[in-house]
Amino acid sequence: MIARFAPAALAALALASAPAPAHAREQIDPAAMSAAIRYALPHLLTAVRSTCAARLAPDGYLATNGDALHARFTQGADAAWPQAKLVIAQFGAKEDGGAMQMMQSLPDESLKPFVDGMITMKVAGEIKPAQCSDIERGLELMAPLPPENIAALTGFILEMVSKRSDTKQKAAPEAARAATGD
Repeated sequence: MIARFAPAALAALALASAPAPAHAREQIDPAAMSAAIRYALPHLLTAVRSTCAARLAPDGYLATNGDALHARFTQGADAAWPQAKLVIAQFGAKEDGGAMQMMQSLPDESLKPFVDGMITMKVAGEIKPAQCSDIERGLELMAPLPPENIAALTGFILEMVSKRSDTKQKAAPEAARAATGD
């Protein structure tokens, strides 16, 4: 469902090696999630461009405007790092504690390149070739917005999707009980 809101929603997905459980999503402050997405935007765009380059028109939006968009996404992204790091730690706390503890003990100048590569790799792995033109179209539609607004809007969409998913998960057992008469 998150991939439907590509491209920026993929950045949030890339911040963790696996989707966070519902209780973890509830604990993440929306502003912190938006900051994490803001930090991830340039790495998201790098992944999209490298994965989709051969599938998109040579005179299309990313081919003609990708460098300028990347520069906009990169400018100011580092300011979001402190909150992004906290979100990564929250997601990671639900995963392998030993690896996360080691990562969190690294200084930022060592941790950031690792996280940047993880985001790029994860996003590239999530993109299906058939999505490339839709992702390009989404980027073109969002491009006039400031990167902070793109991140906040994406965070809001993820929050709404999460609430909808949580509601469906809670409704399924109730429906099953009602069907069996329990």
